Amino acid sequence: MKKSIVIGICLLFVPCSPLWAQFDAQVSNYWAIPSYSNPGHTGLSGKPELTGLYRLQWLGVENAPKTGIVIAEMPLSLFGVDFGAGLSMYSDQIGLFATTTMSGQIAASFAMKQGRLSIGVRGGKIDESFDGTKVEIPSDDDGTLDPDDAAIPRTKISGSAIDVGAGIFYVHEKGYAGLSVNHLLAPELNLGDKIQKIPRAYYLTAGYNIPLDNRFELKPSALLKYFDESSLVMENAQLDVSMRLVYNKAVWGGLSWRQDDAVVVMLGCKIGMFEVGYAYDYPISDIATVSSGSHELFIRCALELSQKKKSDKHKSVRLL
Repeated sequence: MKKSIVIGICLLFVPCSPLWAQFDAQVSNYWAIPSYSNPGHTGLSGKPELTGLYRLQWLGVENAPKTGIVIAEMPLSLFGVDFGAGLSMYSDQIGLFATTTMSGQIAASFAMKQGRLSIGVRGGKIDESFDGTKVEIPSDDDGTLDPDDAAIPRTKISGSAIDVGAGIFYVHEKGYAGLSVNHLLAPELNLGDKIQKIPRAYYLTAGYNIPLDNRFELKPSALLKYFDESSLVMENAQLDVSMRLVYNKAVWGGLSWRQDDAVVVMLGCKIGMFEVGYAYDYPISDIATVSSGSHELFIRCALELSQKKKSDKHKSVRLL
């Protein structure tokens, strides 16, 4: 069995360019970090928060993705309008490819039918690099691999682009819903003589709370992702459906199904100002023949404000 050199190298450095491909990282705990995909949620928890998430994708596969996400956000009030402001950082390593984004986001929220409607935008920069100095391509008997392929760079190359997104989010005591689009301008990254086009990514999410008694709640949720604006076909869409059982608003466990990809087990708890959640993805796609699954962990610190405005009646979607 030949050594895997770089996942995605054939997708980017091929004669036909430019390339359209899914760009955003996979996240199993999507319900816990809604501000990652939707800037409209920024500040809606009503508390200053710092959230970190780390994901190890496809254990057992060489050069598989490793993703880190950090989001800081807080509520603000200006001229009688409630705002949320935040900063986010995203880092992804796939073989010899490294991607980093830094963004600022802001959202304005308004009372609406016993809930809150928030509209937000984000803007930042995407940086991507490829370390061609570490490329190793073995030769083979049938000639399908060419160690001297001129289409694959042998130096370090990098590119950057401005990135923007927008979203709308509604929270209510009984549930939430949000719609957003990331990479709104479909930015292009120039890597050497190749161009990587980042497609727009559309996210539609919703969740509901079902009280069972004074201590237990069921929390079903779903996330529909659509990538690539070039054609409206379902092959470019993916659906996550989740169900969590929450005890005393502090301990939870649940299952999630991701279309054509994985079944996910989720566990978590909240202790004081800290919240910790873990997810294990068991693959149901062809990757299961070489990977034992994926691991994901998030940690959040949420500070209680000393005073709350009377108009701030919304709750965090994680506490509904």
